[in-house]
Amino acid sequence: MFSFSLSFEKRDFLPAVIGAGISLIMLKTGFLSFFFLVPLGFVAYRCHYRVAWLAFLLAFLGNAVLTVAYSAGKAIPFETIGWDVLYYSAITFIFVCIIATPPSLQTKMSWPVRLVAGACLGSLLFNYILFMNMDSQAFFEYVSYFVNSLIAAYQSARIDVVQNAMLESLTPEFVVEMIMALMLRGGSLVSCVLLFFVCCQISLILARLSLRLFGRNIQEKISGEAKLNGINTLAVFHVNPKVIWVFSSSLLLVVIARNIKFGIPEIVLWNVLVICSILYLAQGLGIMQFVLMKPSFSPFLRMILVIAFVFVLFSPFLNAFLLGGLVLLGIAENWLPLRVSKQSGPPSTPEAGGGED
Repeated sequence: MFSFSLSFEKRDFLPAVIGAGISLIMLKTGFLSFFFLVPLGFVAYRCHYRVAWLAFLLAFLGNAVLTVAYSAGKAIPFETIGWDVLYYSAITFIFVCIIATPPSLQTKMSWPVRLVAGACLGSLLFNYILFMNMDSQAFFEYVSYFVNSLIAAYQSARIDVVQNAMLESLTPEFVVEMIMALMLRGGSLVSCVLLFFVCCQISLILARLSLRLFGRNIQEKISGEAKLNGINTLAVFHVNPKVIWVFSSSLLLVVIARNIKFGIPEIVLWNVLVICSILYLAQGLGIMQFVLMKPSFSPFLRMILVIAFVFVLFSPFLNAFLLGGLVLLGIAENWLPLRVSKQSGPPSTPEAGGGED
């Protein structure tokens, strides 16, 4: 069992108000709107987890008030923009649950597991909102505008006959069907993982930078750095060895369900496969992080390798090989002792290993 009680102090309100305000400004103005969760993560890491919950409450109320005022001023029915309120409230709530988990619950659910669980909830919400609005005229007009702009951009350039034929087959209806297929088969899940993971890491980097630049004294910097060092680390994360059977079974069943055109089970299996792949990707990243943390790596060499990793991660085609290799690396740890282990040798079967799920 765990207890979760919040008692706010006066000193919590200022950073909470600032964090909530910056988050709303980023969302409403469109300026760096992808990172609207970062201010909430920053106050959680830099201050206290209760400050993040207070910032969430203030942001929730502020967004609701602003949306109602906007809809009233523009004579827009609230139902039309109510999805924005639902999306922002739910996504910020899930994010705060991930980063500001009470200490008593953190021992029961590791950070990667909280991240994947939150992404699953976020993807369900995203798919619900998407499919509720997909039949609307506004959504179809937006897709049509995007398709026409893409076709116009390519037709203005020199393209061959094959590319021109492909563009002619690109219709708004086809794009909508493709979006539906991708989102249902793990696309929304991957998008939510990426959103939460990137915002978590940027929040942590900014919290560390703020502590070093604006820490009041040496003691505060040392204690604050010690607290932040154990956050979001993947070096000690291990996937439960039994997950390999779920992964391999879902991979086989996806192929079977696709061949016999078993629609709904195929969608479910795709999402199970994506969840397992994300967990093994986290384990692969943990192995890489564990290796880079070794004393044999100088800070300069570690920085060069991290920069190279980021460069490849944002390079088309290369990033697919990188992420696929990390997933395979995570899977390989079921049999190979890639990190320091108390065992004298590698386990003979996945069940022989230990880990957390």
